[in-house]
This record gives sequence, C-alpha cells and structure tokens, in this order.
Amino acid sequence: MSANRESNGKKKTVRSKKRRSSTRKKKPKVLLNSKYVCILCASIVFFCALLLGTAFLLGGSPAEERPAIARGDEAALTLDGGNLASLPAQKKKGGGASVSAGKSGGASGVGASGSSSGSSGLVGGAGTDGNAGSASDGGTSTTSSSHASGAAAGTGNAGNQGASGSGASGNAGTGHELASIQKPHGPDGGIQEARPKFNIPPANNAAKLAFVIDDGGMSVANVKKYTALPFPITVAVLPGLSHTAECAALVRRDGKELMLHQPMQAKNLGINPGPGAITPDMDSWAIQQVIEKNLGELGPGVKGFNNHEGSLITEDKLKMTFIIDLAMQKGLYFLDSRTTSQTQARQAALELDTHIIERNAPFLDNAVNREEMLAEIYKGLEVANRAGFAVIIGHVDKSAAVLPRLLEDMYPELVAKGYVFTTPARL
Repeated sequence: MSANRESNGKKKTVRSKKRRSSTRKKKPKVLLNSKYVCILCASIVFFCALLLGTAFLLGGSPAEERPAIARGDEAALTLDGGNLASLPAQKKKGGGASVSAGKSGGASGVGASGSSSGSSGLVGGAGTDGNAGSASDGGTSTTSSSHASGAAAGTGNAGNQGASGSGASGNAGTGHELASIQKPHGPDGGIQEARPKFNIPPANNAAKLAFVIDDGGMSVANVKKYTALPFPITVAVLPGLSHTAECAALVRRDGKELMLHQPMQAKNLGINPGPGAITPDMDSWAIQQVIEKNLGELGPGVKGFNNHEGSLITEDKLKMTFIIDLAMQKGLYFLDSRTTSQTQARQAALELDTHIIERNAPFLDNAVNREEMLAEIYKGLEVANRAGFAVIIGHVDKSAAVLPRLLEDMYPELVAKGYVFTTPARL
C-alpha cells in the first residue's frame, strides 16, 4: 500500500508539473540580436561615407573655393563682363587650359576632368596629355595641340549646362559647337553677337570690288602697306621715279596686280605730269615709244595701264584711239581714271570694237581722314550693288597713314556681307 501511494504521489507530481508547463507563455524568437544591428549600422555609415567621398572627389571643391585659373603650362583666359584678357599661367603637372567666368559664369577644360558652371560659355579643350586645347573670342585666342580634343564634353556631375572639355571626362558639359567661342557673353550671361564695326549693306549678287592704288614709285615702305593687305589689290606705279623699279618688284613679289600709271598732260598746262608723260604735241610714233619705255622700266608682269592726270589727252579721241589700240596689241587693258567728264576713251574703244575699264566710283582720298574715306567707300559699295562692280581709286603716299588700315579693318565684314575682291584684269 505504501508503495502504491508513493507511486501515485509521484505520478500526481509529474502530472502537476506538465500542467504548469503547458499554461506558461512561449517567448518569441529573436530575429536580430544586438550584435547584428551594430554591424548593419556600421555598414550603412561606411557606405554613406564612401559615397560622399566619391562625390567630393568627382565634383571637385565648391565653386567659391575653386581657383579661377587652372594651373598649367599654357596661359589661361579670364572672362569678365564679356571682355577677354590673357593672364599669366602657373605650373601644375597634368594641367591644361582653363577659361573662367566673371559675371556670367563660363566653361573650363582641364587635364583630368573639366567642369562647367553658369550659362553656355567659352570652350576650353584639353587633351589626354594635359596640353591645353583652344579658346578664342574675336581676335584674342590661345591654341595648342592635344591628343584628344575636349571641345565637346561628356556628362558627369550635375551642374548648369555649359561647354567644357577634358582629356578624360567633362562634367556637366553639353558639347556646344566651337562657333560659340566667337561670341562674347552679354550682361545676363547669355551669348550675344559681336557688333559689327561698320554699317555695310549686303552685297547684291556677289558684287565685285576692285581697289586700285595710284602713284606708286616714290616710297617702297608705303607700297608695302598696300601689298601686305590680305586681298587682291592693284598698284599703279609711275615711271621715271627714284623707286619705280623697286616698287614694281615688290608688287610682283607680293602677288598683287601691277599696273603702269601712265602720265598724261592735264588741261591745266601748269601741271607737270612727271617723267615719261604723253603730251599734246606727240604723234603716234612718239606715244608708242614712251609707253614701251615705261613698261620696260616696270619690268614683266604688267597687266594694264591707266592715266595719271591726263584730262587734256583723254579728251582727244584720236590719241585715245591709238593708245587703246596699242594696249590691245600688247595684251593689256586700259583703265580710264576719268579725270574729266569729257573723256573720249569709251568712244574710242567702241570704234575699235573693244572695251575699256572705267573708274565708276569716287576717289577715296580727296580728303585724307578716316571718316570721309569711309563715306567714299560706302558710295563705292552702292555703285557695286547697282552695276555689279566698282573700280575704286586711292593713292599710295597721299593716304598711306589711314587707308591701308581702314581697308584691312573692313575686309572681314565686306566678305561676310558677300562682296568679292577682284582686280581690273579680272573684270
């Protein structure tokens, strides 16, 4: 009996333990303990720091801390209010050329990467070797070669659109065309067209301009001012002067058109036309001898001749008939400078069934100052647009201090407006 009670007691004890354990709530399983949370937080912090560091390295320093000039072996350019000025360059390995902006922002190109800020600006290119590319504005430019042009850039860190170039990459670039570097920035930061210096009308059907400069032979230096001009021009050289042969040789050497400026007697008998002149008392034989002697003095390559003074001779149809016939025989043209409205040169040419060339625009330098010369050129442009061409005459020594520079300044705009520079031999 005692054993049974004992065993029964044990059984009761066991059952009571199971009953208590069944009523106890189960604890939820822990998915992440504190150790894993710490590791995850540390990883997030690490990657955030890594991303910020990468962005800083790619984007460069802030705009206000970024130097205005990228240090390199070439000179840098700065733009302030639309004006370019060259600045001394500093040394830095792998550097390039930079164009920094003043009021309007701009664009830059560097050896490793190029970034841009502000509105579309100047193009600064650099090659993979860090050499500067090129940038220009009007007449001011700096250029050098590069292994890989950065005129049109790729895309990179965010920024305002501009033009940037780099050897490796360009940040926030759009690859604007190079033509934009010819235009300065306006006050609002945008591109504005450069204002022309002259009020030149558009050419009508490629109107031709033939500039003839008379009276060469007295100064080689003055003739050189005209032969150095970058367009076709004709220089008429007088015979019998101290530097006749030298001036004629200079015109030939510089590839300009050479003309004999043949002296002839004016109606005012008190005017001496100079050596080698045709006078009223000469017969056809004497006229031929004078002209041939003068042509020989100038040497080879003479394309034609015109009259120096000569109003008395050009009003004589008989003499002009012989002079024009002689020019035809020698394969030369005759240009009537029209020193008199009563000239008979055109009528003589008609009777010979040939044609001559005539000055049909005002003389350029009756008054030797820039404003009045410019006004005469404008009149010549009107003639060219009306007649298809204009023969415009000036004088070497009389206007050497003004006219060559004026013509050189006007030349690019005249070409841009559609005018064609030529010579009497090509008319």
